[in-house]
Amino acid sequence: MTDSHQDRAPCDRAVLDALEDGLLVVSDDRRVSWYNPALARTLAIGEEDAVGTDVRSLFDEHLLPTLDDKAPARLLLEALENGADFPALLCRARRPDGTRRWLSISGVPVPDGHRVIRIRDATADLHAHHFKAALDQSPVVVFAQDEDLRYIWSYNQQLGPTDTSIIGMRDEEIFPENAALLTALKRRVLETGETVRAAVTFTVLDGPHIRDLTLKPLLDVGGKVAGVTGTAFDVTERDRAEEALREKTHELKKRMDELRCLYTVAHLVETPGMTLDRLLQAVADTLPSGWQYPDETAVRISVDGREYRRGDPGETALSQECPIVVRGTRVGEVEVRYRTDLPEAAGGPFLPEERMLLGAVAERLGRFIERLRVEAALEESEERFRGIAQRSFDLIVTSYLADGLNYVSPAMKRILGYSPEEMVGTVWEDYILPSGFPVWAKGCRKVLRGEQVEGLQVEVRRKDGETAILELNVSPIIENGTVVGSQAVGRDISERILYERLREQAFDMTERNIAQFAILADHVRHPLQVVMGVADLLDDEKAAEKLREQVRRINVQITELDREWTESRAIRQFLKRYEL
Repeated sequence: MTDSHQDRAPCDRAVLDALEDGLLVVSDDRRVSWYNPALARTLAIGEEDAVGTDVRSLFDEHLLPTLDDKAPARLLLEALENGADFPALLCRARRPDGTRRWLSISGVPVPDGHRVIRIRDATADLHAHHFKAALDQSPVVVFAQDEDLRYIWSYNQQLGPTDTSIIGMRDEEIFPENAALLTALKRRVLETGETVRAAVTFTVLDGPHIRDLTLKPLLDVGGKVAGVTGTAFDVTERDRAEEALREKTHELKKRMDELRCLYTVAHLVETPGMTLDRLLQAVADTLPSGWQYPDETAVRISVDGREYRRGDPGETALSQECPIVVRGTRVGEVEVRYRTDLPEAAGGPFLPEERMLLGAVAERLGRFIERLRVEAALEESEERFRGIAQRSFDLIVTSYLADGLNYVSPAMKRILGYSPEEMVGTVWEDYILPSGFPVWAKGCRKVLRGEQVEGLQVEVRRKDGETAILELNVSPIIENGTVVGSQAVGRDISERILYERLREQAFDMTERNIAQFAILADHVRHPLQVVMGVADLLDDEKAAEKLREQVRRINVQITELDREWTESRAIRQFLKRYEL
């Protein structure tokens, strides 16, 4: 019977065939004398094809071409060539299907000059090494337990016991406070074969730790559930962060509710045409949305003896109040009250932000009430002004650079014949005569500089075509530091101007008459002196006396004319002095 290479195996064949490591026996002449099936699988050769071949040729053909690392291959060839021992080599290799693997190659001498070479697939060992390196000091624990829920393997335990110390122990011996829950979860896996996931809180010396457990069935080679394997991920910090995030989210929501409440109040305050009654009731309905417990919040707003409510405040002492102040005087208050006893926040039943919100709302209400009062006073003042303007004999005109005349008092109808409605939207230049443009333009330039102009006299055209002279006092209208228009107050001085012209004419005529009186007196006195001299030369005394009598009578009249001339001159000077 011929010996096969298996018959020359150094020990029991069944033991060698069961090995996963490839074994190769080389004789002292470097020829292959024996190898096991695992080696044949590793090098992809027949079970007896390589016996008797040179080991270098075998490796050159079946091993070295699969290696990615040239340095280990070179060391291997040198050791085989020299017959020297070589340390274990770890090489990357390719399988026939192209996948990568790690091979561990080592050689040791045996009796009779033979050498045993071991070629082992170390891929799983490296994977396990990398797996352990990745898990080491990480928040992940891996473990396995048998059917009795005794630990048979563990790695990276962190809550007190070591991995080796818990082997053979149950949960009640390691985690007594959590054993009931852990055992129930793992029994469920054993009974159903399902994967179970749960979060369990473990209490240790440094405080509670939360672990996210994933439990799976551990199957034997026959597919039967033989135990439990699982991972435990420490999520303590994550849960703390999530709890902190939930708290922050809750706080943010509260702040958003408060801001939304304040925004709604601000919107109500700025709504055109909003009355005080409507506003206060709307604010009372809105305020609960800004508090922690809106369904339990009642509101009462009191202003000037009137109350506006939302909900029944009940009899609880959980309330806060803020006064409504207008120009330093308290006109009411805003009260928020919880209708039932509720958990107290830090510092009392109400949050500090809620107190701030209540103060902001009360302040806005105070400003709104003040604005309403100012608007009412302004409206009353405008109404009073309008009444004065409507009854005034003087014209009052307001104009803007962009819109022209926008207010014309009724006096304009009497003065120029135009109704106010006809003039609104027009401009002053539509009525000023060309002769008045230079004076008007000079006055407008002063007004645009922000100056007031008084006594501006312009000639304008009446509706009937006649000319009128207006005397205007013009003031600039200034908004945000810029002149945007003007307001003019004036009167018709046409009759006054005519009277002044007639008065001047009368003064001139009087002056001429006085001058003529003086000239006449001088012209009459000289001939009278001649007549008196002739009377003295006449021989007829009777005729001479008659002439002298006539001269005396004429002198009396001339003296009267002198006296009247003096009085007329004094009267004229008096009239001129007092502009009469």
